[in-house]
This record gives sequence, structure tokens and C-alpha cells, in this order.
Amino acid sequence: MKLKPQLWIVATLVLSVTGLAQTRDTRILNLSHDSTVRVVSVAGNSAGSGFFVGNRLILTCLHVVVAIQQVGTGVNLVPFKDIHVILPSGEDIPAHIASLPTQSDPAPANDDFAFLQLDRSPSGLFTKIELAGDKEKFKLGDEVAFSGYPLSTPGMVTHRGMISGSNDSRGLIFIEAPVNKGNSGGALLNQEGHVIGIVSMREGGISEGLANVRSQIRQSAQHGQVTIMGVNPLSTTEALIDTLDEYINTGIGYARSIKFARSYLLQHPELTK
Repeated sequence: MKLKPQLWIVATLVLSVTGLAQTRDTRILNLSHDSTVRVVSVAGNSAGSGFFVGNRLILTCLHVVVAIQQVGTGVNLVPFKDIHVILPSGEDIPAHIASLPTQSDPAPANDDFAFLQLDRSPSGLFTKIELAGDKEKFKLGDEVAFSGYPLSTPGMVTHRGMISGSNDSRGLIFIEAPVNKGNSGGALLNQEGHVIGIVSMREGGISEGLANVRSQIRQSAQHGQVTIMGVNPLSTTEALIDTLDEYINTGIGYARSIKFARSYLLQHPELTK
């Protein structure tokens, strides 16, 4: 069967557009992968993700690199002293927080972001990504990509997703994608390869009721423990609640708009020197 010339033209155009879309999609996924790092603190028992925005500058979530302690009606932020950034190549570089919140400038705490300064330059190649500008507006249905080190995965995981909404101020972006613990701090990329948000949390985990039960178990454990036939029922229940909290996931994630970190960077140009 022979196609008419007009049909050949249409078929060729369709195949060309499809090929360009696939090439573009692969480029964004590779960019996401190559720019993402792992951020860890052994002392803080914390592990998350981050990404290069400068030669020695990493952007991540504040809650990945500080301990949040409840003090009366307020909170106290205690920076981890042993922060390490692990590149996709495996290179391990110590780092420190370069954007601690203050009373006069609480933005990093309010909007959950942290700039990390590497203690030395990477010895090998690395990939920086560009922050989206004010004119790059996201909309419902936009495709996005992000990478990170969720849960106990032995390596980096890269995902496609879709913007499924936002709050009224558009400061919080809703993502239809499998966001889990450990993804915090990863870059949310649009189809231009620019960062529109920082992956920060996921919908899921345990209910307030189970959280209260776990809290009561931990308080009771301070006054002694009882075993039945060699099994501690309270510890077993606590372990079960911890497992549920770790792995329950509704498929909805959240990212903080990059506008907060971008504004902070403009106000503190010394960070990029």
C-alpha cells in the first residue's frame, strides 16, 4: 500500500516531533541525574538530596541539615556539624550551612531551604542547573522531573511527574509523583531544565492518632520495659508504627517554590563568589 505524498509529509512530521520530544525528555532526565547529590549527616541520622547551583554551592532543604527541637512554644534549630555531600561520581566532600536563618532574615526556616558551601572544590566534573526566573510560570499538567535518594535505595533514583496543583500563593507546588523520605532537597525541573521548586515532603505517613501512640510508648519506655515470652510488645508496636510512617505514600508530593531561595541568593550575592 502506497501513501499519498501529503500523508508521507504528515507522517514524517509526526515522527520528527515525537523524536524531538523524546530527546528533550531524556536530556532533562539526564540533567536531573547529573546535578543531584546526596546530603548526609551521621551524627544527625539524616540523609537527603541536593543539587549544584554554583561551583561549590549546593541547595537543599533546611530540615535535611539541622535538628529541629521543640522549646516551649517555639523551635530551636541546631545545625549538624558533620554534613557531607556525595556526588554522583562517589566523591565525598564535607560542607557547612551558608544560609542559617536569623531573626532579621528567617526565610530559610520559613521556606525550608539551605545553601551549603563545599569545603573544597570537586576534583572531577559536575553539573550545575539554572534556577527558573519570575517569568517561568508553572501550570497544571506541566511535566516535571526530579532525582534523589529515597528510603533505602542503593543508588540515585530519577522520576518523571506532573504538577497537580499548588496552594493559593503558589509557594507550594503539588506533584503527582512518588516522593519519599530522602527525596527532600532534590531539584524539581521543568521541561526547560530549570529549577522551579525544591522537593520537600510527601503526603502520607501515619495519622495523628498513631503519632500520639508512638509518643506515649517512648515516654513509657523511660520508666522501664516489660517483655512477654521474650517479646517487648511496646517496642514491637513502636517498630510497626515507624515502618508505616516510613513507607505509607499516597503518590502526592510537595515542593517549595524556588522563588524563596532565588530571592535569598539575590540578597546574598557573596554566596556565589
